[in-house]
Amino acid sequence: MATGDVRQQAVIARAREVLPGNERVLGVYLIGSYATGAADRYSDVDVHLVVTDDSVEWFREHWDDVLRELTGPTVLTDVVPGLIGGLGITADWLHVDLFMHPLESFDRLQYDGVRVLFDRDGTLFPDGDIAPKGGQAGEPYWPAANVNLFFYFLGNLVTVLGRDERIVGNQGVGAIRDQLVALMLAERGVRRTSGAKRLNALLSAEQRAALEAMPAAGTDPADIIAANQYICRQFIARGTALAKLTDNPWPTEFVEATLAHLRNHFQVTFD
Repeated sequence: MATGDVRQQAVIARAREVLPGNERVLGVYLIGSYATGAADRYSDVDVHLVVTDDSVEWFREHWDDVLRELTGPTVLTDVVPGLIGGLGITADWLHVDLFMHPLESFDRLQYDGVRVLFDRDGTLFPDGDIAPKGGQAGEPYWPAANVNLFFYFLGNLVTVLGRDERIVGNQGVGAIRDQLVALMLAERGVRRTSGAKRLNALLSAEQRAALEAMPAAGTDPADIIAANQYICRQFIARGTALAKLTDNPWPTEFVEATLAHLRNHFQVTFD
């Protein structure tokens, strides 16, 4: 099992030793790579707390002080909107996330993979650590939302390059590539639960090779179009096969309308 580096381990040790001394804290646990056994020296440390309901406002005000008890001095702390807590970065770029969950709304099954550091009454995690289930190949499934989003993004290439928005066009290559990645995961029956900076282990060698063969796209419209063509051909071949395999309808009318729209504007084919 990967264990990351000594700085990360020191934060985890302090979380285990220091946080239980705060009477407002009912539980301390890790999610992310330190909960799934995939940690390496590049990993963030994701520390989560279960706190008493009447201490929520205190933690909203003091979460960064608690975080610095674990990390020492920071060069950045930033609240994550909608949550209690945020992220911290140290001078040597150790990244630690700290979030609090009121007892009233705590759900121990919210995350895929949990490593328990402290459970004051033994009731938050009665069975201890929660083993990860996601990221494993299973039955292929149909990612309907990603399919529709792919062709919606693709069709907007006409607007973007019609306005000569080359930077936006370059960004759009990444957006449609991400939908192709989602389709590839569905091919393998993988439900992604790992962080955004991990993908290799979720894809097959063939899928990775297909993605790595994508033409580079800078801001030249011809290069942007070529990248979109490559991704589109990959998507159609894989998508039609997956629709058949999973017994789901392929959005033929939408696809044909989108391809015609592109062909009429750019005078090239995308299928």
